[in-house]
Amino acid sequence: MSTQEQLQQLFASLSQLLSIFFKPIILIPIIITTIVLVLKNKEYKSSAYYKITKLPYYSVKRNIGRYGEYLTYKHLKNFEANGARFLFNLYIPKESGETTEIDVLMICPKGIFVFESKNYSGWIFGNESQKNWYQTLPNGKGRSHKEQFYNPIMQNRSHIKHLKALVDKEVPMRSIIVFSDRCTLKSLQINSNDINVINRHNVASVVSDIYNRISEDLLNESDITNLYNKLYPYSQVDSFAKAQHIENIQSNIKLPTTKPNTPTVVSTTQAEEFPQTAVTEQINTANDIPAQTNAVITQEKDSKPVKQEDKSQALKCPKCGGSLVLRTATRGANAGNQFYGCSNYPKCKYILNI
Repeated sequence: MSTQEQLQQLFASLSQLLSIFFKPIILIPIIITTIVLVLKNKEYKSSAYYKITKLPYYSVKRNIGRYGEYLTYKHLKNFEANGARFLFNLYIPKESGETTEIDVLMICPKGIFVFESKNYSGWIFGNESQKNWYQTLPNGKGRSHKEQFYNPIMQNRSHIKHLKALVDKEVPMRSIIVFSDRCTLKSLQINSNDINVINRHNVASVVSDIYNRISEDLLNESDITNLYNKLYPYSQVDSFAKAQHIENIQSNIKLPTTKPNTPTVVSTTQAEEFPQTAVTEQINTANDIPAQTNAVITQEKDSKPVKQEDKSQALKCPKCGGSLVLRTATRGANAGNQFYGCSNYPKCKYILNI
């Protein structure tokens, strides 16, 4: 056997040994990841969130709004052992015939807790009486960018108002605004004793503290069951009702064309209904605009923002906090159709279909 043949045989043997040695190393992280996902999916399917929403785990995981609601519930699920019951995405009727959407509702011996989930990042500033709060985001090279959004306390106050009208009973209710752990609550001034504005990781301890401060149960088991049964149907509305809810919101949204980086403006009469959880969200993880749009997006021409003398509210991207601007698909099956896209595209690929 020649030297060249010996080297070839040695190389083949070495390659075989390396493949045997390294294959398990490559497979181990894949196996671990698969096991973790299977366990998380199993945990999710046993949760009240899945039983109420019927949404698949991977669909929720990809939707920042829904996933924020689920994480809030996970922090609170231990209260189920004390008789608490949860409902999600309730479409509560308003006097006008429209609806208002509550993210997370906990009915428990200490009353009803109404949670509004916010998935912003950056620094958050505001006070209870301000119509608009502010979000400050880094903009590179030591600079920052400020955005405004509708006061979530006022938003949740509207939810509670319509919920009380529906319940038609003096039931103690508590408003809790839950911001994601990705943001810093920098400067907030809250005066009311029945309102909390917190990061998500604090929600269980805050609710526990409220529990401890209320010495007697305000609702018994029968009260909780009756309220749950009465409100449950409002978490199970059909797709037509959900579409109508979104249509009612959009009917109050002025649809001007916009200049680059100019936010579209929405009337504050419906601002409490427009945050990220009020509209079906589509968080895009693809490398480009989603396949269903198959579009090259263009900014609308002749753009002018709508002014309504302090009665307007900018649409916000729930993924990064940027402005949502009106755009038009220029090719593909949806050519000519309009949608809202994030002003930070292509860094952020969030869209809101119209």
